[in-house]
Amino acid sequence: MKRLHVILALASASSVTTATPAAEPCNTLAHELPTLFHGPISPEYDGLVQARWSGTSVLKPACIITPASANDVSRTMQIITRHRCRFAVKGGGHNANPGANSIADGVSIDLRRMDSANLARDRSYVSLGAGLTWGRAYDMFNNSRVGFPGGVCEGVGVGGVSLGGGQSLFQAKKGWVVDNIVQYELVLASGKVVTASPHRRADLFKALKGGNTNFGIVTRVNIAAFDFPGLWSGQVIASLDHGPSNRSAMLDSVSHAMVDFVADNNRDVDSEVQLAVSYLRNNSGQVASAAISNVADVANPPSLRRFTDLPNRVSFIGRHGKIADFTHQLSQFQPIGFRQVTAGVTITNDFDTLRRIWDASDEVYNSLPQKDKIDWIVVLFPQPVVQQSYSKKRGGNSLGLSNNKDDQIVVWLASRWSDPSLDGMMEQARRDFIKATVAVAKKNKKYSPFIYANYAAPDQDPLCGYGAESVAFLKRTAKKYDPNGVFQKLMPGGFKISKANCRG
Repeated sequence: MKRLHVILALASASSVTTATPAAEPCNTLAHELPTLFHGPISPEYDGLVQARWSGTSVLKPACIITPASANDVSRTMQIITRHRCRFAVKGGGHNANPGANSIADGVSIDLRRMDSANLARDRSYVSLGAGLTWGRAYDMFNNSRVGFPGGVCEGVGVGGVSLGGGQSLFQAKKGWVVDNIVQYELVLASGKVVTASPHRRADLFKALKGGNTNFGIVTRVNIAAFDFPGLWSGQVIASLDHGPSNRSAMLDSVSHAMVDFVADNNRDVDSEVQLAVSYLRNNSGQVASAAISNVADVANPPSLRRFTDLPNRVSFIGRHGKIADFTHQLSQFQPIGFRQVTAGVTITNDFDTLRRIWDASDEVYNSLPQKDKIDWIVVLFPQPVVQQSYSKKRGGNSLGLSNNKDDQIVVWLASRWSDPSLDGMMEQARRDFIKATVAVAKKNKKYSPFIYANYAAPDQDPLCGYGAESVAFLKRTAKKYDPNGVFQKLMPGGFKISKANCRG
């Protein structure tokens, strides 16, 4: 059987054009890791290439490796570094930026087989493979009364969230997802498999928590767990263009609801909301939608009634259930199969600033010549100042927010369309959105330089938003654990600390 795998792998490797810089490393990978190798004529190749949230991130690598263990990743990295070959890493594939999780002509490392999930014997943590998606992770523990902070969309990967910060339903109660990680397992550029925790490689542990793709390939994370009997959650949809309240009044209402909720979130740490304003393609409607939850299983608490009582309400469904069920429901708002642009801007919690941001967003949207062919979606995520208090309890993080004294809101553009001919228009719209919203925030003196890396556009510089002290720390740590700059030079995906263009 192994001989058959070798023959098939070599046949597939031979289809990699010799003009491709990755031809030789792909040939070596086919020889040494035949059961993990997929070349352009492999039956699995096209499916692996297409398995991404957004069509904008689909690229065609010279070959794909699907490791099943940290040792497999180690052997792959040794070959890649030996050949000085460019590569990409894919976990859940839930990033729209071209090159974020794939590569043209290089080697793609797809972690999908590294999808195990285990509960510690003392139930103090869950251990998750980096190729697991959060939806599947929650499914695996759905009947165990175990809770842990993780991504809020089922298709988002464990690995990406563990490096970017991580929004969760426990944001105000437990902090960023990375603030609940107790140990990383990762493969360094040398191929060495190491762990990082508050007690072992503490500098690397802190750097990984927000430091993006600069240090190694994360293969497993252990996340603090706790007893969790259930969740109350709901979805509210209100019309912006039909009903007794006109569109301007509705934007006033949703802005007041969000700003008041964020301020109250420091007290009611069990409640969470994601608020979206969406203008749907083919003129099929303009709506505000709120995904609301309470991790104490309290039905429609006072802090969330700001959303359930919105004017022009079209629907409201609330239920007691599990996190797995809620994340599956939320995923209908982030369907696969489209093309996407994303961008992130952070503001201080302030009504006037938020209300003007809606106007700035409208100006960009209304200027688009083919706006009827897109879904224009802007989502808000509360960042109450209380969430920063959890960082120091487990070794700190690299996000640069520990001294922040203000409640904030992360504003996320997540627009989608189907026609590739609109890509240029939407890339310009993304740039215009960033410019317009940043201008509003700066004019009102409510701008925060922090950019959540997992929502950032490719031309944004989120690492600089962490501040000079954190940037210097990340540079030192990257140099220490990757002295030859393999992840800076050979892995173009993500945000590179060596390219952080920080001003002032």
